[in-house]
Amino acid sequence: MTQLYALTGKLAELQAMADTDDEGLKEALQHAMDEIAGDFNEKADNIVMLRRNIESDVTAIDNEIERLAELKRIKSNSVTQISDYLRRNMEAANIKTIKRPLFTITLAAGREKVIVDNEDAVPDELTVVKSSIAPDKTAIAAKLKEIREHNEAVRKRMAAGEDAEHELIEEPAYAHLERGDSSIRIK
Repeated sequence: MTQLYALTGKLAELQAMADTDDEGLKEALQHAMDEIAGDFNEKADNIVMLRRNIESDVTAIDNEIERLAELKRIKSNSVTQISDYLRRNMEAANIKTIKRPLFTITLAAGREKVIVDNEDAVPDELTVVKSSIAPDKTAIAAKLKEIREHNEAVRKRMAAGEDAEHELIEEPAYAHLERGDSSIRIK
């Protein structure tokens, strides 16, 4: 089976040749384009089926990731519970160290930690201020579109002979609009 890009090239060549006055040639070209379009559609079907297979693999992988994450959470909780069980019993028995052939278990005193009872009463010199500044891309997009639409309207007026060049708004250097890749929708 021919590759999709090859079919695309053939179709483009035939479409370029279709601009002729010879009815017989036009009919032959149209027949050839219909045949290539059929092959193109079949290839597109195959690509969509391949895409669906890969999507199902991605879904299965996502499900496995969720299952493994849950298993990890359960195992981590078990480790914490077992360690806590040993710690509580060592504390109750007042045992600080257990020496075994493969490892040594030591009951270490916990670190001191600060518990803030009233945040409003903490002096300013003992606080940290956090803030973040980020561009508002929605507002920037709206402003850039507004400038583009204004300039397009002014350019149309200028093309019609009006002297309106002084009304053009300079596009900002801090951002620009860029169209993303087109997408395929399959329903």
